[in-house]
Amino acid sequence: MKSKKIMALIMTGLMVCGVLAGCGNKQASGNDNSNAAVTDETKLKGEIEMWSTFNDNENKVLTEKIVPAFNKKYPDIKVKITPMPSGDDYKKQILQAAMSGTTPDLARTDITDVAQYASQDYLAEVDGMQGFDEIKKNSFEGPMSTNLYNGHYYGVPLDTNTKIAIYNKSMLDKAGFKEAPKTMDELEQLAEKLKADKIMGIGIANPESWGVAPYFISLGGKFTDEKNTKATGYLNGDASVKALEKIVEWNDKGYVGKCILGGEGSWEGFNAGHYAMIDDGPWWYPANKDQKIVKDNVVYAPIPKGDGGSVSIVGGEDTVIFKASKNQKQAYAFAKYLASDEAQTIFATELQMMPVNKATAEKPVIKDNKMLNVYVNQLSSTWARTPSPKWGDISKTMQDDFEAALRKKLTPKAALDDAAKKVDALLQQK
Repeated sequence: MKSKKIMALIMTGLMVCGVLAGCGNKQASGNDNSNAAVTDETKLKGEIEMWSTFNDNENKVLTEKIVPAFNKKYPDIKVKITPMPSGDDYKKQILQAAMSGTTPDLARTDITDVAQYASQDYLAEVDGMQGFDEIKKNSFEGPMSTNLYNGHYYGVPLDTNTKIAIYNKSMLDKAGFKEAPKTMDELEQLAEKLKADKIMGIGIANPESWGVAPYFISLGGKFTDEKNTKATGYLNGDASVKALEKIVEWNDKGYVGKCILGGEGSWEGFNAGHYAMIDDGPWWYPANKDQKIVKDNVVYAPIPKGDGGSVSIVGGEDTVIFKASKNQKQAYAFAKYLASDEAQTIFATELQMMPVNKATAEKPVIKDNKMLNVYVNQLSSTWARTPSPKWGDISKTMQDDFEAALRKKLTPKAALDDAAKKVDALLQQK
């Protein structure tokens, strides 16, 4: 009898909601009918929570500089920043929250994780939201593309990075180079000239995609087709085989640092005077500036150009909005602001962060910083790792086969044939 009464009450409630317009969407937090009708985003009201993996200093800038600047434009949106750990633990927390329906409204997340969250239907599509086309137009293509999955964008670029070539100036001088090598052929010539002094000219950090991609792609290699749906014919195509053959040849001749196969690390080898060139991100100099060999002895340059151009790899984080958020409009307004020239200029000024916004990249805060300017120029020619929920498995597959070729366990052609077959299977998995 009691169950019948409960069922009757439930049915009555459903009938009332069917009669009252907007009953199912009304939220006390501010995503009510009045917000639904708002066309001027600055009039939106409500409270949003963002999970942030920025470090303490970065979160301080976010809370004390960025949020107040945002509130000057959006005075009725309260932003709560919740500091979170980074890495695998953070990813686990996001997945657990998504499965239990307890996610925040938006979050800072690694660019390689967007596809997985989108494939599991945890994220809101943002490409249909107000002003998205303007964000896309104003953002660098590399960082923007990391939000694309299965034909839709599921986030907005927040911060970015890439890698450039870093040279020991005295070694360039010794080899007769008045400037950094502009081509892969010139890089090879540098390595040959320094070999007699037991100096390895090319410090490729490792056979992982993050380590080898700038060389593989610049030499003409490809990982997949442009739509990221197929590896066969691309990863094992003639140009890719030729690119890997060249890297293996360099290693065989002693041009490549031992770091590529787990030996002396790229930083350690450079600082010890064993490697003439390495490639790394903008964090390298602050971490190594006090090294004796680094002081006044470093030349920054784009990745040398090969048959595929001068191409590096893009890293960084995006801002994603969770589908379960009851305040998607407010969350999107903040995500959009974080990618704006105004916010990106604050990040660049306070933290020397690379901007995702093209207008910010033209400002003195970037242009007058010789090192950072090289990084930003390289950002215009970068590869975003394959957007797939199986990216971790794809990356491991490619690493294993690249390493097999370097260790002479497989020919470059056989290694890439094996990788292409496995990657094709992974790309079909959702």
